Amino acid sequence: MRFRPQTIAKGAITMKSIKMGAAAGLSLFAMMSHAAYAQQASTDVAPVAAVEEGIPDITVTAQRREQNLQDVPIAVSAFSSEDLQRRQITRTVDIFAYVPNLIGHNNTSVGTANSYSMRGLNNNETISTFDLPVGTYVDDVYMSRQSANNFSLFDVERIEVLRGPQGTLFGRNTTGGAINVIMKKPSDQFKGFGEIGYGRYDRFNVRGSVDVPIIDGKLLSKVQGYYVKDDGYVHNRVTGERLNGEKSYGFRGALRAFLSDSVTWDGTADFNSQSYANFPNFYDPATKERVSYTRLRQDQTVAQTFAGVSGGRAYLSPELADNKLGNLARSWSATSNFQVQASDDLTVNFITGYRHIFNEYLTDSAMSLTSASTILNYPADIVTPVAGSTSVLANDSYHGQFSQEIKINGKALDGRLNYTGGFYYIREDNKTIFANVTVTAAGVPTLAADRTMKNSTSAYAGYFQGDFKVLENLTFTAGIRYTAEFKDIQFSPNASPLPSVGINQPFDTQDIINAGLPVTQNAKVWTPRFALDYKITPAISVYASATKGFKSGGWVSRSYNAANMTPFKRETIWSFESGLRSEFFDRRVRLNLTSFYFNDMDNQLPAGRENPLVPGQITYLTQNFADLRNYGLEAELTVVPTRGLNIFWSAGLQHARFKNVNPSVLAQAATCQAGLAGGTATQRAQCNQGIVTAAGAIALPSRVAPFNSTLGANYTAVLNDDFSLIPSVTWAYTDGSWPSAQNDVRGYQKKHSLFNAGLSLRDTARGLTLSAECTNCLDKRYVASYLIFPYLNEPGRWTVRARFDF
Repeated sequence: MRFRPQTIAKGAITMKSIKMGAAAGLSLFAMMSHAAYAQQASTDVAPVAAVEEGIPDITVTAQRREQNLQDVPIAVSAFSSEDLQRRQITRTVDIFAYVPNLIGHNNTSVGTANSYSMRGLNNNETISTFDLPVGTYVDDVYMSRQSANNFSLFDVERIEVLRGPQGTLFGRNTTGGAINVIMKKPSDQFKGFGEIGYGRYDRFNVRGSVDVPIIDGKLLSKVQGYYVKDDGYVHNRVTGERLNGEKSYGFRGALRAFLSDSVTWDGTADFNSQSYANFPNFYDPATKERVSYTRLRQDQTVAQTFAGVSGGRAYLSPELADNKLGNLARSWSATSNFQVQASDDLTVNFITGYRHIFNEYLTDSAMSLTSASTILNYPADIVTPVAGSTSVLANDSYHGQFSQEIKINGKALDGRLNYTGGFYYIREDNKTIFANVTVTAAGVPTLAADRTMKNSTSAYAGYFQGDFKVLENLTFTAGIRYTAEFKDIQFSPNASPLPSVGINQPFDTQDIINAGLPVTQNAKVWTPRFALDYKITPAISVYASATKGFKSGGWVSRSYNAANMTPFKRETIWSFESGLRSEFFDRRVRLNLTSFYFNDMDNQLPAGRENPLVPGQITYLTQNFADLRNYGLEAELTVVPTRGLNIFWSAGLQHARFKNVNPSVLAQAATCQAGLAGGTATQRAQCNQGIVTAAGAIALPSRVAPFNSTLGANYTAVLNDDFSLIPSVTWAYTDGSWPSAQNDVRGYQKKHSLFNAGLSLRDTARGLTLSAECTNCLDKRYVASYLIFPYLNEPGRWTVRARFDF
């Protein structure tokens, strides 16, 4: 259906891994004579005329106030504007490769959504009753929903990736960490850039930005825009269409007003339309194509696709009947930040944000496969049990959120105490219309569910954190946050043209209550933080910290009947860290190390799979399966051995396991094992579900790569006063892991290496840059995510670009 604005009512660490880590570190120094790195997409930083010596400082706001990166007792991966230029990070999905123990992917079918797994804490659900363990913030404003968090980055000042829980200063739903995007403010000079690019799969993109001072020294502005279109890299052999293409565009405007000597106002507004799907596809080695076999089409509704066998019969309720194969996310937001310099030692910010997201998609989870021979390069048992069936998932959702924060930063006790405190409120309202229908090869439909869900959240919080300098070189940090949260949910069946069968029965809110299940959830939680930071020398410091965080509870909202609308409770984490922050050799070497250990109690994990008793039907199970314990090491190294040469390496080791497994899960595993030993099909149906494997064992935590490493370099070769040449290369290695909660062997992600490279020629005098780049240059294939079928990663791409800075 078309976009309609709507107001919404109320794995183990092995010796092999360690050896690979050591080898990668040694390889770093061996590469000092090599030139360097790039990833796809353009830079948004103007060419620089001079090349600095040494490693520049990076200012971060990881503690909600400006500090030098090396002075922050938190595990932070920070990327300045110059880093973004060198590493070509222009979408949030590009960040994954550069952060230790961060694994990420697009959601199944929904390419506009990123699922982050930070130190093993993740969520692959986009529906609004599931909150995210890794929060995304843009200019201090939280983004509640995952459905549109894979967005383009424009004129970014820096990106900060905070690893570990951030519950004291950033609040709820940051048990894994936070991604903090800080945009550039409007300049007091007239300047900007324009860029055009072309690449593989007929990918065409245009982007630009301009800063316009309106009133000199009083009112400044910035306007930005982009457009991206490609044909898609998947060939549908049933319909002849190209799938997994993109058509996206967006605009952003920013104003900065200096209202007085002590009051500054920053306001922004943006609109983004992203059409980008991530459908399952297979590789044909004979043609070297990515292929699909779904009968659904991008230019037809479900009823139109099956009109020849259905006699014009409708398949979906009226709200969803006009959906076509694809995924669309449209969002707009507005922010306001008044900053008042109350005194030399006190600053107050009034931060207001509103965001609205509309998400629509239609996908085929069964891919309409007809026989085992259809599968290419995969085991035959991946084929759906119903030959030629189509598993239709249709969704229209509306998400609105409003937040208001009052934040204070100050100093006291003759500068020995730096403190941050404030009050925070957020209100979120969601409406989701969604359906599941199975269509046989003959076009006969069976309804699983067609319903409308409304849910809302209100949360209030107060927080305070102080850094007290006990001694000249010893700082003690203590902080506390109190959060009160209130959630509710409502259900109503849609006017489906199909009858429900079996366990799939329409239900409403009262049916949930009659089943003895709650339709509200409340939480009141204290989340403290403690840290000690000791400076051995001005350039070397060590720290230790203990931090608590929590993630909100929710409901298994994809259930097909009221009795299965079970709630899951909040998860709570205590995390312990120690770290080293250091610089050597006149700031030519920066080495940051972090060790961590945490216990995530009542870990939440969504788990979907095909129902073995009802072929073609997807079942969803989410609960607090167990506690999740993880420990590991993280390293980030930057070396600038000579002017213009930048070498970087990051790596993470981790060891995650489930502990204190829920008794119901242990009983499920026992039932599964009984079924495998000659029991019934109903018993065997308990296998390969939740966190119980097909063999009846407790699974390893999903999306936990025991080791990941990225090694890269870039070199700015100054040819003369005007021209410079910048070659670049990077190698990212990731150990194998399990994308599915139940460790389905058909979806195992094997260890893999990805190589990116690029070459840019800059004419500084004329403001021109020509670039040629490739990502996944060797066209490596691996399983990125899994639901019934493996979802492969994007294929290799090449791109050429021309940019003009003025």
